[in-house]
Amino acid sequence: MSESTVTVSESKTVKPAAPLKLMVIDSNTNTRHHLVDTLRGLEIVEFVSDRGSPHSILDILADNPVDVVIFDENPGGGDVFEIVKVIKSKAVGAKVNFVLMAKSLDDEVRKKGREAGIKGFLPKPYRIAEIEQALVDAVGAAPEKEAAPNKVPDALRETLDKLRKVSLFSGFSDPELVRLLKICRTRPFKAGSYVFREGEKGYSLYVLVAGRLEIRKKIDGEDKMLVEMRPGDCFGEMAIIDDEPRMADAVAATDCMAIEVNESVINNNEDIISLKLVRQIAILLAKKLRKT
Repeated sequence: MSESTVTVSESKTVKPAAPLKLMVIDSNTNTRHHLVDTLRGLEIVEFVSDRGSPHSILDILADNPVDVVIFDENPGGGDVFEIVKVIKSKAVGAKVNFVLMAKSLDDEVRKKGREAGIKGFLPKPYRIAEIEQALVDAVGAAPEKEAAPNKVPDALRETLDKLRKVSLFSGFSDPELVRLLKICRTRPFKAGSYVFREGEKGYSLYVLVAGRLEIRKKIDGEDKMLVEMRPGDCFGEMAIIDDEPRMADAVAATDCMAIEVNESVINNNEDIISLKLVRQIAILLAKKLRKT
């Protein structure tokens, strides 16, 4: 692939020839985990691993080969351009592609990146479309094929019917629910464990699938239950809407199962699933306000 960027037309979406295996290397734990969660929600991604530094990267790539390594501009452990050059010079890294994530991607940075062997460039802060474009730039795109009709396996239909009864997911088609399950995480919580704590930064909202959960808050030094959550209830949405810390604790009263919807899914305004979720969240909040 040449160094020129792939142009994405408004009518078609270019994609790599096959789903990608990725590795993210970033010394900042929070931003690294946030990017990993976002990447796992992309259709063009098969697998994502992450590291806090490039230490022993050649050994890691030998045991766990990937298609693309996404380097933060400050990966920890040295100059990112020199690190990429070393990896590219070794047999284990010869077929690895690279994306550089940086706050400043001026002509000089891009020039140094290309000289080192980097083809994809991702600005910070990033948008979903920019991530996909950077990956396509790094590995190339497959020819666009006629889209096949979306079919849902019969084994999934019962699960989808149950999800559609949850108010947050009502109005979603079967293919949309299947994709939603792929880009969200299903998480178990043991009785007595915290889903989140008051004062924490909120990056996700949750839908309780099984069990009972309590929203609790200390008032005048006493731990009080504000509301009990049951299967189908949505909680934690306020923190990702107003970007304020969590207002209370969420504690599993019994063993629970919840669907976690990351804020990156909500904020992707180029995706019909995200737009539908935002609308449903607005309806849920309006109902809560009316009830209050």
